[in-house]
Amino acid sequence: MLLGGEPASRPPDRPMSRAAFAVLAVLAAATAAAAPPAPHVDPDAIRETRRAAGDRFASARAIAHYVEARRVARSGDLARAVEHLRLAVTYDEESPELRVSLAEALADAGRLDAAEVEARRAAELARAGATAADAQVLLGRLAQARRQQEAAALAFRNAIRLEKALVAQGERPDPSAWRLLAAIHAEAGDEDAAVRVLDDLAVVQPGDGAGFRELGRVYLDRHEPGRAERHLRRAVELDRRDAEALRLLARAHEALHRDAEAKEDLVAMLRLDPDDDRALLALGRMAVRQNDLPAAREWFHRYVRGSSDAAAAHVRVVFQWLEVRHGEEALAAARAGIADAGPDARLRFAEGLALEDLRRWPEAARALGDVGADAGELYVSARVALSEALSRCGRHADAERALQAPLAADPKDARLLTARATVLDRAGRSVDAIALLRRAIQERERTRVETDLPDLQIALADSLARAGRDEDSVAVLRAAVAARPRDEELLFALAAAYERVGQPEVAIAQMRALIALNPDHAEALNFVGYAYAEQGARLEDAEKLVRRALELKPRSGHILDSLGWVLFRRGDARRAAEVLEQADALAGPDATILEHLGDAYRATSRPVDAAQAYRRALSNVGEELPSDQGKRRASLERKLRELGERSGRI
Repeated sequence: MLLGGEPASRPPDRPMSRAAFAVLAVLAAATAAAAPPAPHVDPDAIRETRRAAGDRFASARAIAHYVEARRVARSGDLARAVEHLRLAVTYDEESPELRVSLAEALADAGRLDAAEVEARRAAELARAGATAADAQVLLGRLAQARRQQEAAALAFRNAIRLEKALVAQGERPDPSAWRLLAAIHAEAGDEDAAVRVLDDLAVVQPGDGAGFRELGRVYLDRHEPGRAERHLRRAVELDRRDAEALRLLARAHEALHRDAEAKEDLVAMLRLDPDDDRALLALGRMAVRQNDLPAAREWFHRYVRGSSDAAAAHVRVVFQWLEVRHGEEALAAARAGIADAGPDARLRFAEGLALEDLRRWPEAARALGDVGADAGELYVSARVALSEALSRCGRHADAERALQAPLAADPKDARLLTARATVLDRAGRSVDAIALLRRAIQERERTRVETDLPDLQIALADSLARAGRDEDSVAVLRAAVAARPRDEELLFALAAAYERVGQPEVAIAQMRALIALNPDHAEALNFVGYAYAEQGARLEDAEKLVRRALELKPRSGHILDSLGWVLFRRGDARRAAEVLEQADALAGPDATILEHLGDAYRATSRPVDAAQAYRRALSNVGEELPSDQGKRRASLERKLRELGERSGRI
């Protein structure tokens, strides 16, 4: 439900409706007039309190059942709550407040037809006032639950009319009806109508920007930050103390690449609450993206200092650095956390991941090996990461052993199965990896349990490719995409497989279909841009695609490599070399990036640097698929020979 609405079935601990407050207010008056409330309460006192409450007083028995209904509802017993409220209504059939409470309880229990009967009876009994408005709002929500949007809108308009009458009498309105009506318009695509409803609420209740805030959230979730920003600005104008609206506005500004304004939003949140952890973390992340590392460290320090769980806070900071591939900073944050909070398993895990990012595999293995089985779910993730580190060190048998215990506990866990397949592939046992993954896929298909099935299918395709069976790899992915034509990971994997089998045009078409499905798929944008650069065609389009991908993932070494290669193909070798140096720094030793960098150095008359780049590339050829390694080695060795022939110094 959008814009502050709730589904018809709501949790039992929701805030009290005004009808509930009315009953409890009368209960308080009755308690003052006659205690304890029981069947023998003085009838004269009851009549007197009824008159004082404007003839909305319920009997003592009704109130007793009402109070018991609220008590059992808080414990989660909806069925007993409904029965107590039915008894309450039996003792006072003319109370619209009790009818509304019963209708709400029935809705909570999923009995929508019965709830509607009670809500309509409440609306008949109370044709004006707060309870009448509550009944109309409930009728609207029930209509929404049945997807009867026109009926829901009519009920909300009725509620708004009743609320305005209350405002004319000097009472404060309940904004629910306006927000729910605006939600209906927004869901129907009528943004202007939604805004008119919320503007009307702002007139009736100045300072209420929550409806605009939730409308902005809707458009943010739809990946429309421009439209979201307009509504979130309006929310902040109406209520400058709405921290959530400021947080969402910062998100919108970030999505629009207006970092200065996003920073202002987050600083405004800190003015409201100097210890707002989400604002401090977001400011640190923003400083990292702007490469202002001292500012990032300071924001993260403030975030950790204000956290009640220092270890968890340090781990979050580590992941902020890892997200943008600042491995050294991530490692420093993990070790600062260990010094601060002790050898917490979460921090050792984070330290291990930071060391893996830096390709310091033996150290990573030691850190990850310290995460024991008592770490719960984290243990499985640590074992997967440990197997990666060990296999990268060439310790394939140890890598397999690292997975034995968690696999024995859960032999169907896709993460563990794909990790074991990767270890087998690296050990030169692709046949075993393929058999393992085929069995896992067949078991899921046989039992019709499709959890993580795409992950297993992609892993199988990778293992087939490593075994040199590219056509089989394509066949597996084509069948998987046929079953799930909108699965983005499968679509990407299939396009990459087409490229491997020498069908670049089919690969590009497949990737363009993925971009049509998700225009912000950075890897797909990068793939198409790089493919054009490789072909030496449509280079202007290639640069636009890659730069868009880089906006989405500004710290990706591989996307920077694509940009450098596009610039090289466009004849700007000097700028290409600068970008490729950044790519190398971010991605670590990668044969493709280093060969591109060597080519850029050669084109700018830097033969010594070119030779060094080619030699580094040669030492990292083993990271590629076996089918590509021979071609890569031959290309690099040829270029080194050419350099040697031209200069005896190399």
